[in-house]
Amino acid sequence: MDEYDQLARLTPGYFVTFNLDPGPHTFSSNSWLIARPEGGGHLEITLVAGQHYYIATYLQPLLLVSNYRLEQRTCEEATQDNVNAKPLDRKHLKNYGQPRVFVETSFPACP
Repeated sequence: MDEYDQLARLTPGYFVTFNLDPGPHTFSSNSWLIARPEGGGHLEITLVAGQHYYIATYLQPLLLVSNYRLEQRTCEEATQDNVNAKPLDRKHLKNYGQPRVFVETSFPACP
């Protein structure tokens, strides 16, 4: 999510690239059962025009439950994490994400 707007429903082993407006953003990740920014993982970041950001979202296993996490990664870290990743199918994009998606057929190369 980007604030209260749902971008996509992500699944492990897939990546997606969005073209978002510069400025402050609060991204969140949560269960598909809770399509809201409350709870889950959060990442506050100020996007700069012309920059490419790599954000990882995943479940961190705990003793009895799992915790949703978001972290900013370097291009090299993201590339290593996504060696076998495939582009996210458009059917997993939400209304807010559809006009903002940047279609790529492979994980973006580092500049």
